[in-house]
Amino acid sequence: MPAMDAALAPEPISLPPAPRLYTADDIFFFLEAGLLDPEAKFELMDGEIVPMSPKGRHHEALREEFMSWLRQPWASVFNLTIEHTLRLDDGTLLEPDFLLYDHARRIADAPLTGVDIKLAIEVADTSWGYDTKAKAAKYAAFGIQEYWAVHAVRRIARVHRGPAASGWAETTNFKRGDTLTPLCAREATWRL
Repeated sequence: MPAMDAALAPEPISLPPAPRLYTADDIFFFLEAGLLDPEAKFELMDGEIVPMSPKGRHHEALREEFMSWLRQPWASVFNLTIEHTLRLDDGTLLEPDFLLYDHARRIADAPLTGVDIKLAIEVADTSWGYDTKAKAAKYAAFGIQEYWAVHAVRRIARVHRGPAASGWAETTNFKRGDTLTPLCAREATWRL
């Protein structure tokens, strides 16, 4: 094949730069330096910033129901945290709606680990796909013992149990009217 005359060669094109992946440390630095609004609603998933939608009435009504349920006597043996920033790895910061963990465990002593967390609950609406796929996989890899994703409008739930790096050993779908019982508190029931 003959060599192409340089004058006839096509102009090289510039490809846009690959998106920047961030670390959890980057995000904390941006917050401390005032480069990010502390009220901004987003999560960090594998280095990518994922904007979070505003929470609608159905989302907040279901969160209110969960708050009432999580204040029942059965839950007194656990600590409860709400919208806690959970650092799962260097590139992932998630904010589950509710986390139940051992009463003796204190966040002030050390960050929560997956083994600490008995139950994570995400209330979803527009984020259902994200919560039941990407987030579910991350929670399994982190070792959270049980994860509930509950759709605020459709009143369905997907319960994940048996975490492993490769995913969940058991995933069960529930419909409106079904009863859910957490593994960590067999005496507690919650009706969809």
